[in-house]
Amino acid sequence: MRLKSPKVVKCIDYNLSDAINDNIFENYIFTSNIEGNFKIKDIKIDSCIFKNIDFSNIEFINIELIDVIFENCDLSNKVFDFQMLSRVKFINCKMTGISFIESKLNDIEFLSCKSNYINLSSAKINNMLITTSDLSYLSFLDTKIKNIEFVDVNLSNAEIINTKMNNVDISACKIDNIKFDNYSLEGVIIDSYQAMELVRFLGVKFK
Repeated sequence: MRLKSPKVVKCIDYNLSDAINDNIFENYIFTSNIEGNFKIKDIKIDSCIFKNIDFSNIEFINIELIDVIFENCDLSNKVFDFQMLSRVKFINCKMTGISFIESKLNDIEFLSCKSNYINLSSAKINNMLITTSDLSYLSFLDTKIKNIEFVDVNLSNAEIINTKMNNVDISACKIDNIKFDNYSLEGVIIDSYQAMELVRFLGVKFK
């Protein structure tokens, strides 16, 4: 896959609380957590790196992410609904319950992330690579996908409904109890062992 990587060069170390107070997020690297509750609101985060940041006490409101790397961060239950993300990479992040409902996602990479219960319903995805990550209980409902690749991903209990998955290869993924409708299942690439799991959606009965 030709995935465009985040353009993050010449980033300057900066204090996260100062950036929030100044409402400036451009060409910075943040490595220290902050105490107290904060909101990052009505801003474009551009060419930034977040390392070892726990976002539990930080709320995102109406933000745009362009050329951003999150590494070893906790983004659990964060809401990025209705937002634009372009050239964003998540590395070894905790992202349980994260939501991207109706967001536009271009050139996004997940590497070794725990992203169970991720919600991508009604999102528009253009170029996404997911590697060695947990996306169990994923929600793909009415999701528009153009070029997505799964490599050694846990898709157990995922729900994929009204989402065109033609030519999407999930043969190297764990798919226990995955849920498809017939529209979404058409054209999915699987291996022979997975066929036993998915044939039930075709109404076939085993004797």
